[in-house]
Amino acid sequence: MSANDRSSATDANQASKSSNTKALIAIIIAILALAFVFSNVAPATLHFLFLEFTMPAWGWFLAVLLAGVIVGSLFPWFRPRRK
Repeated sequence: MSANDRSSATDANQASKSSNTKALIAIIIAILALAFVFSNVAPATLHFLFLEFTMPAWGWFLAVLLAGVIVGSLFPWFRPRRK
């Protein structure tokens, strides 16, 4: 195995470890967010303009979480560019 082959194998290993770490952090944050959402079960009322909506607080938190995921996927220019 040449030095160049070993270097590219090392780079691939480091990239794999980095993506595994990012995925693990994302999973932990998602679990914590969902634990927070589902631990708030009391009814909550939302007043928007002249409308009034009442549902469990976890429903509002989950709606905001999903809206954040959707908005984040709509704006890819905030993500780092691939080289």
